[in-house]
Amino acid sequence: MLFSLRNPSVTITTYVVQLIAYPIGLGWDLVMPDKEQNVFGIKFNLKPGRFNYKEHVIIVAMSNAAYGGGVLYATDVLLAQQLFYKQHFGWAFQLLFGITTLCTGYGLAGLARRFLVWPSAMIWPSNLVNCALFYTLHDHSGSDPTKTNGWKIGRYRWFLIVGSGAFIWYWFPGWIFQGLSYFTWICWVAPKNEIVNKLFGGLSGYGLMPISFDWTVISGYLTSPLIPPFHAIANVIAGIIIFFIIVSSGIHFSGTWYSDYFPVQSSESFDNTGAVYNVTRILDANLQFNETAYNDYSPLYLPTQFALAYALSFAAVAAVVVHVVLYHGTEIWGQFKLARHQEDDVHMRLMKKYRDAEDWWYLALFVVMVGISFGVVAGWPTGFPAWAYVVCILIPVVWLIPIGIVQAITNIQLGLNVLTEFIIGYMVPGRPLAMMMFKNYGYICMSQALYFAQDLKLGHYMKVPPRTMFASQLVASLWSAVVQIAVMNWALGHIPD
Repeated sequence: MLFSLRNPSVTITTYVVQLIAYPIGLGWDLVMPDKEQNVFGIKFNLKPGRFNYKEHVIIVAMSNAAYGGGVLYATDVLLAQQLFYKQHFGWAFQLLFGITTLCTGYGLAGLARRFLVWPSAMIWPSNLVNCALFYTLHDHSGSDPTKTNGWKIGRYRWFLIVGSGAFIWYWFPGWIFQGLSYFTWICWVAPKNEIVNKLFGGLSGYGLMPISFDWTVISGYLTSPLIPPFHAIANVIAGIIIFFIIVSSGIHFSGTWYSDYFPVQSSESFDNTGAVYNVTRILDANLQFNETAYNDYSPLYLPTQFALAYALSFAAVAAVVVHVVLYHGTEIWGQFKLARHQEDDVHMRLMKKYRDAEDWWYLALFVVMVGISFGVVAGWPTGFPAWAYVVCILIPVVWLIPIGIVQAITNIQLGLNVLTEFIIGYMVPGRPLAMMMFKNYGYICMSQALYFAQDLKLGHYMKVPPRTMFASQLVASLWSAVVQIAVMNWALGHIPD
């Protein structure tokens, strides 16, 4: 949470947690005594056995539950509410808002297990990388040359060599010569040429010279390009060429939407003078949209690719439903009919020796969180009608499985942020806080549910007992909401702007 408040922000990925947890777990083995403790009649052992890969998986799953996808999005809403709209509803509102954001998604993830976790076709490609890394860290044996084309080096040793090389190399693009990150040397030759910047600029142009020697830049869009299957990456590349180069060029250089006055790409919105749009000038005393002030100030202008991305977001939302119905409709219907009686794959058969987490546990959690969410939107002056929350919570319920299937196969998650913003803007226009809360409950809950489902599949692959996964993810979610909101409030009160 604290790192997200700085610019540039720092994101701690799953792989960082996975690597850090390993030496800490080994250190725990060395320091802690193998002795039964008795505290108030409760007996436990701080070292019941050597640190193993299943404990390692639980640590990573709890970290993802607490930090999956980055910082708790509810804190972004709370920050905007306090810093930009000068509203502060107190700790009770903040805690309940944060907890319901995380745990509503967890309830949905558990209910969707038979569609997103148990089927063998739902591979979740990024989990395969995690599994390989777990085995690499915990298995230090050498390779059998008869099975590895003559290679004798073990996975652990090879990992240390490659990791050391990556550490040494990163000093070059990260510190010694940062031009290696965006190697657009043409822009260095003509730094003041507007056309050259628009065509080849990596930050505000088309980036027609996509050369980078910095892995953080290469993996910044869809994480590592080595993880998704080839057809997914090829589809993304084709989309970029067609829409973000060909179509975008036609829009920008023709002056459509006055786009030639603004950068090709930027995350900012602009007014009619080319300055960053001042949202506070179009709000009234109640922090709602003031149409008169808007007309007096300026229309809102978006950079070419920003506007195009919004349009494509609506297209993607429609396309994912059509794709899933055409290519996976029979499988989904089969899962509905067979329920728990479908033919099991090898992973499911091995998991049958553990007691499963009951569906009603997840259903009860979901129902409780929905009830608390009603209290959050109706108990404080959020401007978010309770009836709108009913529409809001239907969005993740409807879209979780179609988008989850696409992510489980391609490792690419489609966002509902644009759709949720459009719906609430139509239903309850002019209320920014209600819009942010609608987006939080409508889109972020689904996104969190997919992160939870991904970790449930990780536990499925690594044979972690389902009830242990349920307890660990739930505890991590509750604790994370409390800690992140506490850190946010501490930072706002103690760190100057």
